[in-house]
Amino acid sequence: MRGLKKARLSAVALGVALGVICGVGMLIVGLAATQGVFGAEMVARWATQFPGIEVSLTGSFIAGAWGFLKGFFFGLILGWLYNLCLCCCTRGHCSCCKTSCETCNDVEKK
Repeated sequence: MRGLKKARLSAVALGVALGVICGVGMLIVGLAATQGVFGAEMVARWATQFPGIEVSLTGSFIAGAWGFLKGFFFGLILGWLYNLCLCCCTRGHCSCCKTSCETCNDVEKK
């Protein structure tokens, strides 16, 4: 592993990707609950946490929007923490880019 550079993540891109995955997942469960296939109990639980969600077509799209927001912010925070830990933990003693290390210097040059 010596000599390999650590790659930083785009926190926004990770947020969008996780937002789309979570939003589509919640939309599919909402639509399945509307058709009576499965997920009605799950949608009922979501309705206690997120306003506007119900077992209906409109409620399914609202669930998809809430899912996107939830996934986006989770991905944004996860990407930010990853990048922070990448710099802080690369050398074991690099104090969040305040001392010199290769990862921190590469970030500063770009």
